[in-house]
Amino acid sequence: MPSLLLLVAVLLAVPGTAAPRAAPVTPPYEGNCQSPRWAPDGARLAYEVNYHDRKVVELYVLTPGQGAPVPVRPRARGASSLTAGFQGAGHAESVAQELAWSPPHLGRFVYSASGAQRDYDLYLDTGGTLSASAGTDGGPAWSPTGSTIVFTSARTGQGDLYALDVDALDAPPRRVTSGPTTAEVFAVWSPDGRSVAYVGHDATGDNLYLIDDVADPRPRQLTRWERTQTRPTFSPDGRSVAFYSNHERADRFDLWVLPIDGQPALLARDVVMNGRGPSWTPDGRHLVFVHDEDAHFDPVYAVPVARPTATRVVATGTVGNGDLDVARGTDGRVYLAVAAQGVTGDAKRDFKRIFVMELADLP
Repeated sequence: MPSLLLLVAVLLAVPGTAAPRAAPVTPPYEGNCQSPRWAPDGARLAYEVNYHDRKVVELYVLTPGQGAPVPVRPRARGASSLTAGFQGAGHAESVAQELAWSPPHLGRFVYSASGAQRDYDLYLDTGGTLSASAGTDGGPAWSPTGSTIVFTSARTGQGDLYALDVDALDAPPRRVTSGPTTAEVFAVWSPDGRSVAYVGHDATGDNLYLIDDVADPRPRQLTRWERTQTRPTFSPDGRSVAFYSNHERADRFDLWVLPIDGQPALLARDVVMNGRGPSWTPDGRHLVFVHDEDAHFDPVYAVPVARPTATRVVATGTVGNGDLDVARGTDGRVYLAVAAQGVTGDAKRDFKRIFVMELADLP
Protein backbone atom coordinates (compact mmCIF):
# COMPACT_ATOMS: atom_id res chain seq x y z
CA MET A 1 0.00 0.00 0.00
CA PRO A 2 1.20 3.60 -0.51
CA SER A 3 1.74 3.98 3.25
CA LEU A 4 4.56 1.43 2.98
CA LEU A 5 6.15 3.59 0.33
CA LEU A 6 6.45 6.39 2.85
CA LEU A 7 8.45 4.07 5.12
CA VAL A 8 10.78 3.23 2.23
CA ALA A 9 11.21 6.93 1.42
CA VAL A 10 12.03 7.78 5.03
CA LEU A 11 14.70 5.08 5.10
CA LEU A 12 16.24 6.66 2.00
CA ALA A 13 16.22 10.19 3.43
CA VAL A 14 19.02 12.42 2.27
CA PRO A 15 21.88 12.16 4.80
CA GLY A 16 21.92 15.09 7.19
CA THR A 17 18.30 16.07 6.53
CA ALA A 18 14.92 15.02 7.85
CA ALA A 19 13.24 15.30 4.45
CA PRO A 20 12.62 12.05 2.59
CA ARG A 21 13.43 11.76 -1.08
CA ALA A 22 11.76 9.65 -3.71
CA ALA A 23 12.41 5.90 -3.63
CA PRO A 24 12.48 3.54 -6.65
CA VAL A 25 9.55 1.12 -6.80
CA THR A 26 10.34 -0.62 -10.11
CA PRO A 27 13.16 -3.05 -10.93
CA PRO A 28 15.90 -1.98 -13.37
CA TYR A 29 15.10 -2.57 -17.04
CA GLU A 30 17.11 -2.24 -20.25
CA GLY A 31 14.51 0.32 -21.30
CA ASN A 32 13.01 3.54 -20.00
CA CYS A 33 10.06 3.54 -17.62
CA GLN A 34 7.39 6.08 -18.54
CA SER A 35 3.76 7.08 -18.01
CA PRO A 36 3.20 6.26 -14.32
CA ARG A 37 -0.54 6.14 -13.68
CA TRP A 38 -2.09 5.80 -10.23
CA ALA A 39 -5.43 4.02 -9.90
CA PRO A 40 -8.14 6.47 -8.75
CA ASP A 41 -8.00 5.12 -5.18
CA GLY A 42 -4.18 5.15 -5.08
CA ALA A 43 -3.99 1.39 -4.42
CA ARG A 44 -2.20 0.41 -7.66
CA LEU A 45 0.28 1.99 -10.04
CA ALA A 46 0.64 1.28 -13.76
CA TYR A 47 3.63 2.19 -15.91
CA GLU A 48 5.22 1.44 -19.27
CA VAL A 49 8.74 0.34 -20.22
CA ASN A 50 9.90 1.61 -23.61
CA TYR A 51 12.60 -0.42 -25.41
CA HIS A 52 13.35 2.01 -28.23
CA ASP A 53 15.79 -0.19 -30.15
CA ARG A 54 13.42 -3.19 -30.23
CA LYS A 55 10.31 -1.08 -30.89
CA VAL A 56 8.65 -2.68 -27.88
CA VAL A 57 6.60 -1.03 -25.13
CA GLU A 58 5.64 -3.20 -22.16
CA LEU A 59 2.91 -2.42 -19.64
CA TYR A 60 3.07 -3.29 -15.93
CA VAL A 61 0.83 -2.93 -12.89
CA LEU A 62 2.13 -3.04 -9.33
CA THR A 63 0.63 -2.78 -5.86
CA PRO A 64 3.27 -0.86 -3.92
CA GLY A 65 4.67 -2.89 -1.07
CA GLN A 66 3.02 -6.13 -2.24
CA GLY A 67 5.29 -8.06 -4.56
CA ALA A 68 6.74 -7.67 -8.02
CA PRO A 69 5.10 -5.76 -10.89
CA VAL A 70 2.70 -7.83 -13.01
CA PRO A 71 3.15 -7.62 -16.80
CA VAL A 72 0.09 -6.85 -18.92
CA ARG A 73 0.35 -8.39 -22.37
CA PRO A 74 -2.05 -8.46 -25.33
CA ARG A 75 -3.19 -11.88 -26.40
CA ALA A 76 -4.30 -13.42 -29.67
CA ARG A 77 -7.95 -12.91 -30.50
CA GLY A 78 -10.14 -15.86 -29.73
CA ALA A 79 -13.59 -16.80 -30.95
CA SER A 80 -15.07 -14.56 -28.27
CA SER A 81 -12.96 -11.44 -27.81
CA LEU A 82 -14.50 -10.71 -24.42
CA THR A 83 -13.90 -14.13 -22.88
CA ALA A 84 -10.83 -15.45 -24.68
CA GLY A 85 -8.51 -14.39 -21.86
CA PHE A 86 -4.73 -14.41 -21.94
CA GLN A 87 -3.16 -16.98 -24.24
CA GLY A 88 0.48 -16.09 -24.83
CA ALA A 89 2.70 -13.38 -26.20
CA GLY A 90 2.18 -11.43 -29.39
CA HIS A 91 4.73 -10.72 -32.13
CA ALA A 92 8.28 -9.55 -31.44
CA GLU A 93 7.57 -5.88 -32.15
CA SER A 94 4.68 -5.18 -29.81
CA VAL A 95 3.29 -2.26 -27.89
CA ALA A 96 1.05 -2.24 -24.81
CA GLN A 97 0.30 1.26 -23.56
CA GLU A 98 -2.24 3.93 -22.57
CA LEU A 99 -3.73 2.18 -19.58
CA ALA A 100 -6.97 3.77 -18.33
CA TRP A 101 -8.30 2.81 -14.91
CA SER A 102 -11.96 2.23 -14.16
CA PRO A 103 -13.47 3.86 -11.05
CA PRO A 104 -12.54 2.02 -7.83
CA HIS A 105 -15.85 0.18 -7.46
CA LEU A 106 -15.11 -1.77 -10.66
CA GLY A 107 -11.37 -2.34 -10.08
CA ARG A 108 -10.63 -2.85 -13.80
CA PHE A 109 -8.61 -1.24 -16.55
CA VAL A 110 -8.48 -1.00 -20.33
CA TYR A 111 -5.45 -0.36 -22.52
CA SER A 112 -4.30 -0.11 -26.13
CA ALA A 113 -2.01 -2.71 -27.71
CA SER A 114 -0.75 -3.97 -31.04
CA GLY A 115 -1.90 -7.50 -31.82
CA ALA A 116 -0.94 -10.16 -34.33
CA GLN A 117 -2.35 -8.04 -37.17
CA ARG A 118 -0.01 -5.19 -36.15
CA ASP A 119 -2.82 -2.73 -35.79
CA TYR A 120 -3.97 -1.34 -32.45
CA ASP A 121 -7.03 -2.43 -30.50
CA LEU A 122 -8.40 -1.90 -27.01
CA TYR A 123 -7.99 -4.73 -24.50
CA LEU A 124 -9.76 -5.38 -21.23
CA ASP A 125 -7.54 -6.36 -18.30
CA THR A 126 -8.91 -9.91 -17.99
CA GLY A 127 -9.97 -10.53 -21.57
CA GLY A 128 -9.25 -9.98 -25.22
CA THR A 129 -10.03 -7.13 -27.58
CA LEU A 130 -12.91 -4.71 -27.22
CA SER A 131 -14.79 -3.77 -30.39
CA ALA A 132 -11.90 -4.84 -32.64
CA SER A 133 -11.72 -3.24 -36.08
CA ALA A 134 -9.33 -2.89 -38.98
CA GLY A 135 -8.54 0.70 -37.98
CA THR A 136 -6.34 1.77 -35.11
CA ASP A 137 -8.05 2.18 -31.72
CA GLY A 138 -6.32 3.93 -28.82
CA GLY A 139 -6.38 6.58 -26.15
CA PRO A 140 -9.09 5.01 -23.97
CA ALA A 141 -10.64 6.98 -21.09
CA TRP A 142 -12.97 5.25 -18.60
CA SER A 143 -15.70 7.51 -17.21
CA PRO A 144 -15.69 8.22 -13.45
CA THR A 145 -19.19 6.74 -13.24
CA GLY A 146 -17.90 3.49 -14.76
CA SER A 147 -20.58 3.38 -17.45
CA THR A 148 -18.65 4.41 -20.58
CA ILE A 149 -15.26 4.06 -22.25
CA VAL A 150 -14.41 6.79 -24.76
CA PHE A 151 -11.58 6.20 -27.24
CA THR A 152 -10.13 7.38 -30.55
CA SER A 153 -10.61 5.19 -33.60
CA ALA A 154 -9.52 5.43 -37.23
CA ARG A 155 -12.12 2.85 -38.30
CA THR A 156 -14.14 5.40 -40.27
CA GLY A 157 -11.47 7.79 -41.46
CA GLN A 158 -8.96 10.15 -39.93
CA GLY A 159 -9.80 9.59 -36.27
CA ASP A 160 -13.01 10.18 -34.32
CA LEU A 161 -14.13 9.63 -30.75
CA TYR A 162 -16.31 6.61 -30.00
CA ALA A 163 -18.08 5.50 -26.84
CA LEU A 164 -18.46 1.93 -25.53
CA ASP A 165 -21.26 1.05 -23.13
CA VAL A 166 -19.58 -0.92 -20.33
CA ASP A 167 -22.80 -2.87 -19.68
CA ALA A 168 -22.95 -3.92 -23.36
CA LEU A 169 -19.33 -4.34 -24.46
CA ASP A 170 -20.34 -6.72 -27.24
CA ALA A 171 -22.41 -3.99 -28.90
CA PRO A 172 -20.87 -1.70 -31.55
CA PRO A 173 -19.45 1.56 -30.17
CA ARG A 174 -21.35 4.80 -30.63
CA ARG A 175 -19.66 7.50 -32.70
CA VAL A 176 -19.30 10.70 -30.66
CA THR A 177 -17.49 13.06 -33.06
CA SER A 178 -17.46 13.34 -36.83
CA GLY A 179 -15.43 16.45 -37.64
CA PRO A 180 -14.80 16.49 -41.41
CA THR A 181 -11.34 18.12 -41.15
CA THR A 182 -10.06 17.14 -37.69
CA ALA A 183 -8.80 14.05 -35.90
CA GLU A 184 -9.93 13.84 -32.27
CA VAL A 185 -7.37 12.62 -29.73
CA PHE A 186 -6.40 12.81 -26.00
CA ALA A 187 -9.95 12.53 -24.68
CA VAL A 188 -10.42 13.06 -20.93
CA TRP A 189 -13.54 12.92 -18.74
CA SER A 190 -14.80 15.56 -16.34
CA PRO A 191 -15.01 14.33 -12.72
CA ASP A 192 -18.82 14.08 -12.90
CA GLY A 193 -18.63 11.72 -15.89
CA ARG A 194 -20.76 13.92 -18.11
CA SER A 195 -18.34 15.99 -20.22
CA VAL A 196 -15.29 15.15 -22.33
CA ALA A 197 -12.46 17.48 -23.33
CA TYR A 198 -10.18 16.53 -26.22
CA VAL A 199 -7.76 17.79 -28.85
CA GLY A 200 -8.87 18.41 -32.41
CA HIS A 201 -5.97 18.07 -34.84
CA ASP A 202 -6.07 19.52 -38.34
CA ALA A 203 -3.73 21.02 -40.93
CA THR A 204 -3.58 24.36 -39.11
CA GLY A 205 -2.69 23.00 -35.67
CA ASP A 206 -4.17 21.44 -32.52
CA ASN A 207 -6.80 23.04 -30.29
CA LEU A 208 -8.99 22.07 -27.36
CA TYR A 209 -12.65 21.14 -27.66
CA LEU A 210 -15.34 20.28 -25.15
CA ILE A 211 -18.41 18.05 -25.30
CA ASP A 212 -20.62 19.27 -22.46
CA ASP A 213 -22.80 16.15 -22.48
CA VAL A 214 -21.56 12.94 -24.10
CA ALA A 215 -25.14 11.65 -24.20
CA ASP A 216 -25.93 14.52 -26.60
CA PRO A 217 -22.55 15.35 -28.17
CA ARG A 218 -22.25 18.89 -29.50
CA PRO A 219 -18.54 19.79 -29.53
CA ARG A 220 -17.47 23.38 -28.99
CA GLN A 221 -14.00 24.85 -29.44
CA LEU A 222 -12.23 26.13 -26.33
CA THR A 223 -8.95 27.47 -27.77
CA ARG A 224 -8.17 29.12 -31.10
CA TRP A 225 -4.42 29.54 -31.09
CA GLU A 226 -1.75 28.63 -33.62
CA ARG A 227 0.48 25.56 -33.36
CA THR A 228 -0.26 23.02 -30.61
CA GLN A 229 -2.60 23.04 -27.60
CA THR A 230 -2.63 19.52 -26.21
CA ARG A 231 -3.21 16.91 -23.47
CA PRO A 232 -6.00 18.50 -21.43
CA THR A 233 -6.82 17.34 -17.89
CA PHE A 234 -9.75 18.44 -15.75
CA SER A 235 -9.32 19.95 -12.31
CA PRO A 236 -10.79 17.81 -9.51
CA ASP A 237 -13.80 20.15 -9.27
CA GLY A 238 -14.36 20.01 -13.05
CA ARG A 239 -14.33 23.79 -13.41
CA SER A 240 -11.00 24.14 -15.26
CA VAL A 241 -8.81 22.36 -17.77
CA ALA A 242 -4.99 22.38 -17.67
CA PHE A 243 -3.06 21.87 -20.91
CA TYR A 244 0.22 22.48 -22.74
CA SER A 245 0.73 25.02 -25.51
CA ASN A 246 3.56 26.22 -27.73
CA HIS A 247 1.60 29.05 -29.34
CA GLU A 248 3.97 31.65 -27.89
CA ARG A 249 7.12 29.92 -29.18
CA ALA A 250 7.28 26.89 -31.42
CA ASP A 251 10.33 25.45 -29.63
CA ARG A 252 8.88 25.68 -26.10
CA PHE A 253 5.85 24.21 -24.35
CA ASP A 254 4.19 26.10 -21.51
CA LEU A 255 1.63 25.09 -18.88
CA TRP A 256 -1.76 26.81 -19.01
CA VAL A 257 -5.04 26.56 -17.14
CA LEU A 258 -8.41 27.39 -18.69
CA PRO A 259 -11.55 27.89 -16.60
CA ILE A 260 -14.49 26.46 -18.51
CA ASP A 261 -16.08 29.45 -20.27
CA GLY A 262 -13.23 31.63 -18.95
CA GLN A 263 -9.90 32.95 -20.22
CA PRO A 264 -6.67 30.88 -20.24
CA ALA A 265 -3.91 31.79 -17.78
CA LEU A 266 -0.21 31.01 -18.06
CA LEU A 267 1.17 29.06 -15.08
CA ALA A 268 4.71 28.08 -16.14
CA ARG A 269 7.02 28.32 -19.13
CA ASP A 270 9.48 25.71 -20.43
CA VAL A 271 7.84 22.54 -19.15
CA VAL A 272 8.47 18.91 -20.07
CA MET A 273 5.17 17.59 -21.38
CA ASN A 274 3.67 14.79 -19.32
CA GLY A 275 2.50 11.94 -21.51
CA ARG A 276 -0.96 11.83 -19.93
CA GLY A 277 -1.35 15.57 -19.46
CA PRO A 278 -0.81 17.98 -16.54
CA SER A 279 -1.11 16.39 -13.10
CA TRP A 280 -3.35 18.06 -10.50
CA THR A 281 -3.07 17.55 -6.77
CA PRO A 282 -6.23 15.94 -5.33
CA ASP A 283 -7.37 19.23 -3.76
CA GLY A 284 -7.08 21.02 -7.12
CA ARG A 285 -4.87 23.76 -5.67
CA HIS A 286 -1.62 22.82 -7.46
CA LEU A 287 -0.30 21.42 -10.70
CA VAL A 288 2.90 19.38 -10.54
CA PHE A 289 5.25 19.50 -13.52
CA VAL A 290 8.82 18.99 -14.72
CA HIS A 291 10.78 22.09 -15.70
CA ASP A 292 12.80 21.78 -18.90
CA GLU A 293 16.08 22.79 -17.29
CA ASP A 294 19.06 20.67 -18.33
CA ALA A 295 21.50 22.51 -16.07
CA HIS A 296 19.51 21.33 -13.03
CA PHE A 297 18.56 17.88 -14.39
CA ASP A 298 14.89 18.73 -15.09
CA PRO A 299 13.57 19.34 -11.55
CA VAL A 300 9.98 18.77 -10.40
CA TYR A 301 7.94 21.84 -9.47
CA ALA A 302 4.53 22.53 -7.93
CA VAL A 303 2.65 25.64 -9.03
CA PRO A 304 -0.34 27.00 -7.08
CA VAL A 305 -3.07 27.61 -9.65
CA ALA A 306 -4.20 30.78 -7.87
CA ARG A 307 -0.65 32.09 -7.23
CA PRO A 308 1.81 31.09 -9.99
CA THR A 309 4.47 33.36 -8.48
CA ALA A 310 4.64 30.96 -5.49
CA THR A 311 5.93 28.07 -7.63
CA ARG A 312 8.47 25.96 -5.73
CA VAL A 313 10.75 22.99 -6.29
CA VAL A 314 9.57 19.58 -5.08
CA ALA A 315 12.60 18.00 -3.37
CA THR A 316 12.44 14.57 -5.00
CA GLY A 317 16.19 14.00 -4.95
CA THR A 318 15.83 12.56 -8.46
CA VAL A 319 17.46 13.69 -11.72
CA GLY A 320 16.47 13.40 -15.35
CA ASN A 321 12.78 13.60 -14.47
CA GLY A 322 10.02 12.93 -16.99
CA ASP A 323 6.44 11.66 -16.82
CA LEU A 324 4.72 11.91 -13.45
CA ASP A 325 1.39 11.42 -11.70
CA VAL A 326 -0.13 12.47 -8.37
CA ALA A 327 -2.86 10.73 -6.35
CA ARG A 328 -4.22 10.33 -2.86
CA GLY A 329 -3.25 6.95 -1.42
CA THR A 330 -5.43 4.57 0.54
CA ASP A 331 -3.89 6.00 3.72
CA GLY A 332 -5.11 9.52 2.92
CA ARG A 333 -1.66 10.87 2.06
CA VAL A 334 -0.79 12.38 -1.34
CA TYR A 335 1.88 10.61 -3.41
CA LEU A 336 3.97 11.55 -6.41
CA ALA A 337 5.18 8.94 -8.91
CA VAL A 338 7.83 10.13 -11.39
CA ALA A 339 9.96 8.52 -14.08
CA ALA A 340 13.59 9.51 -13.43
CA GLN A 341 17.12 8.42 -14.35
CA GLY A 342 18.27 8.15 -10.75
CA VAL A 343 18.99 10.17 -7.63
CA THR A 344 21.49 12.92 -6.93
CA GLY A 345 24.94 11.44 -6.40
CA ASP A 346 24.40 8.23 -8.36
CA ALA A 347 27.64 7.01 -9.92
CA LYS A 348 25.68 5.71 -12.91
CA ARG A 349 22.49 7.03 -14.47
CA ASP A 350 21.10 4.95 -17.27
CA PHE A 351 17.50 3.96 -17.95
CA LYS A 352 14.60 5.64 -16.20
CA ARG A 353 12.78 3.92 -13.34
CA ILE A 354 9.65 4.91 -11.43
CA PHE A 355 10.24 6.68 -8.10
CA VAL A 356 7.60 7.46 -5.47
CA MET A 357 7.44 9.87 -2.54
CA GLU A 358 4.89 11.55 -0.35
CA LEU A 359 3.94 15.00 -1.61
CA ALA A 360 3.40 17.25 1.41
CA ASP A 361 3.73 20.83 2.65
CA LEU A 362 2.88 22.56 -0.61
CA PRO A 363 2.34 26.33 -0.42
